[in-house]
Amino acid sequence: MDQESAELIWVKESCDIKVDSRDTQIGLSLQASLQLAISLVVNIAIADSARSEAISQDLMQSFDSDQINKQKIFIYNTKDANVTTRDTDLAINIQVLLQLLLMLVVMIDVL
Repeated sequence: MDQESAELIWVKESCDIKVDSRDTQIGLSLQASLQLAISLVVNIAIADSARSEAISQDLMQSFDSDQINKQKIFIYNTKDANVTTRDTDLAINIQVLLQLLLMLVVMIDVL
């Protein structure tokens, strides 16, 4: 699980430019926590530790991804502009992991 973000905002011959840029690096911690929870649920559901470890690794391999976000914004000869950028690509992985965790919990009737 790696995340890389690179952003370049170039302003030339412009005035009164407001820039708001946000990058969601905290999403990696949430994704790792969800993966750990999924592994724990699988380990609880399957008494055979070797088998549960193999299943957990198979599930997690499909979510081991690298995310690269590169943005270049050029502002030239502009007055009174607002620029807003957001990096929210990781939300899809988190949503899928949460759905998988809930599905596993329902399937083994933990709740």
